[in-house]
Amino acid sequence: MTPPLAISVVMPAFRAEALLPRVLEPLMAMQARGDVCEVLVVDDRSPDATAEVARQLGARVLTTPENGGPGLARNLAAEHAAGDILWFVDSDVIAWEDGAVKLQRAFADPTVAAVFGSYDDAPDGAPWFSRYKNLMHRFYHQKANRNAQTFWAGCGAVRKDVFLAIGGFDTDTYRVPSIEDIELGY
Repeated sequence: MTPPLAISVVMPAFRAEALLPRVLEPLMAMQARGDVCEVLVVDDRSPDATAEVARQLGARVLTTPENGGPGLARNLAAEHAAGDILWFVDSDVIAWEDGAVKLQRAFADPTVAAVFGSYDDAPDGAPWFSRYKNLMHRFYHQKANRNAQTFWAGCGAVRKDVFLAIGGFDTDTYRVPSIEDIELGY
């Protein structure tokens, strides 16, 4: 039997100190259980205590050479990640406890290069318009063909070798954070 693929969680973070305790909790629990091999938080030169808070919570912290947005941060983490799978989780996304197990199942199929999550059907704490947009996106994701033609890096995973082979996120064309994650999927 083939051993499960190692998953590295990659979280780009900028001004995220207030969010990190809540978003890192389930990810650090996954690491403690052995569901993921590491949790990498990439501080994008935050002016707050993002890096310090991430370290205190047990994450491995990298820092970008300049404030360059999430694409640059994710690319940096990919170079340093130990895992076979890069699981991108934004610093405002709370992963479900079984997220890594679901990824292991998906990537057990060697033809799967990447997967991405869907929006929560019961988001909490967001203003009403954000909840509406969440539900709208979830509806489209759930009704869509299983073979997506784009990629959403807010909560998506890709084989590290595939990610590196295609050159990662295009940070030259998308110098200002925009749709570099969606472009990656084309």
